[in-house]
Amino acid sequence: MDNMENSYDKDNMDDIILDNSNMFVTPDGDTTNENINLPKNEEKTGTIIKSIDSGASITADMILKYLLNEGVIVDSDLIGLLGEERHHLTIPGLERALARESRISDISLAKLKGALSGKDYIKSNETKTKILFDKIVSKNLGAIGIESENIKIAMIEDTPAHIEKLSEVLGSNNFEIVFCTISQFKELYSSCYENSKVKDKAKTIDLLEILDECIRNRGSDVHISVGLPPVIRVDGKLTMMDRQILDAEWMRTQVYNLVGKDQFSEIERRHDYDMALPYGTARFRVNIGMDNRGFTIVARKLPTKIPTPIDLNLPEAIQKFTELDRGLVLVTGPTGSGKSTTLASLLAEISIKHQKHIITLEDPIEFTLPRGRSVVNQRQLHASFTSFGNALRQALRQDPDVILVGEMRDLETIRTAVQAAETGHLVFGTLHTYDAASTVARIVSSFPAEEQDQVRAQLGSIVKGIVSQTLLGHRSGTGRVAAYEILVSTPAISNNLRKVDGHLSLRQSIEMGKADGMQTMDIALANLVHRGLVTEEAAREKCVDLENFKKLSKGG
Repeated sequence: MDNMENSYDKDNMDDIILDNSNMFVTPDGDTTNENINLPKNEEKTGTIIKSIDSGASITADMILKYLLNEGVIVDSDLIGLLGEERHHLTIPGLERALARESRISDISLAKLKGALSGKDYIKSNETKTKILFDKIVSKNLGAIGIESENIKIAMIEDTPAHIEKLSEVLGSNNFEIVFCTISQFKELYSSCYENSKVKDKAKTIDLLEILDECIRNRGSDVHISVGLPPVIRVDGKLTMMDRQILDAEWMRTQVYNLVGKDQFSEIERRHDYDMALPYGTARFRVNIGMDNRGFTIVARKLPTKIPTPIDLNLPEAIQKFTELDRGLVLVTGPTGSGKSTTLASLLAEISIKHQKHIITLEDPIEFTLPRGRSVVNQRQLHASFTSFGNALRQALRQDPDVILVGEMRDLETIRTAVQAAETGHLVFGTLHTYDAASTVARIVSSFPAEEQDQVRAQLGSIVKGIVSQTLLGHRSGTGRVAAYEILVSTPAISNNLRKVDGHLSLRQSIEMGKADGMQTMDIALANLVHRGLVTEEAAREKCVDLENFKKLSKGG
């Protein structure tokens, strides 16, 4: 028996990706197998699977058939999931494959093994171990003694050979067997023979628990993926919560509960969905997607109150954009740079101080604007309109003064936004570009070559300002600070915008436009360093021209 070819040796199990998402915890304290609906037929898969018959009460083939019938895995997954092992499939081999893909939680797998065999499985109150035999026997048999009034053994599988050896070692065949998974066995082995305590991490009941923790920790974002514990971003840094790993079953349930039956089917087809989630006094912008393991959820916490331009310390040049009657103002930057907050602050200021008709086109609506002295209509993609281009054309027929285009994603939307600004409206828009020059180049290059000269001429007339922004961690380690590149329309800027290669001269024009409130990103970053708000190292990571930034940060 000591030379058995198996995979229970703890030292050989380091490649297992532990799925502790439900380790030793059963839903609602359940101690039965009544929630496992066993398959009523013996359907075969289309892929050749040869399960080794060890004479145990449960085999890999039995587990596999159940998972296929329940849709946890599908037939087309089997080759990728099992590879060469499918020709001689064992319970340890199957468990490793399932753990790698986080297809099923540990407790669900242990519970399934119990249900299929007619035996029990490891419970939440059975994490205390007892040395009943030496560790070599434990490794070879995949068996661990559990502290109990009677002799109780947790086993990965109960082959007759293993049972016979246990009876020989214990000097009795009067013992109870409960099933565990390989991952559970590894934890129990450490507890029993290495005196390491089994850490009982908190189980995540639902998505709302994660959102609560994000709010309590003043996080900005939540990242939820199969095979990982929940992750929150605090002050720009990602931190894993001290919780159990999430599995595919849990993720599907949370997405279904969040969006409902009809939208769930649509997400499975399109693999992408955006929504706003009101949450008491908070509000989250949620994106649901998919990766190779299943659904993903990213939720960004939005301010409950729209900050004023003064709250945001917006430079005066940016605040002056609220006084405009017409033209195009673009706020750009990478995802998570605060573009939406800046725009909400400016639009709220317009709504409160001026009598305007404001129409916003968003995906999704992130901030609810105050109506103040204005008429405000906020519209959301898929709820109020089907495409930005069509919605923008419709908005132009509704007597608007100010239009927000949440994202200028395509040629149709960019073209209509340019036309709207050209016909006397004030248009705010966003792009995922990093400075004024790349913003202008992005817009012009969206048009066919034969239209680009005309577009440059239009931009020279309508662009009133471009704000490119980024966020950096505060020097204190708490909070974040925004840096802004600011372009303001002047005769020199307009002239550059009309030239074929004029965007290449924008940086120089911005550097010379200090009197008009303009500044490059490198100047903005150097100012933050001089003011002691951010470290020079953090600023260097965001600068455009490193050598120029070094001179500016030294006062050159």
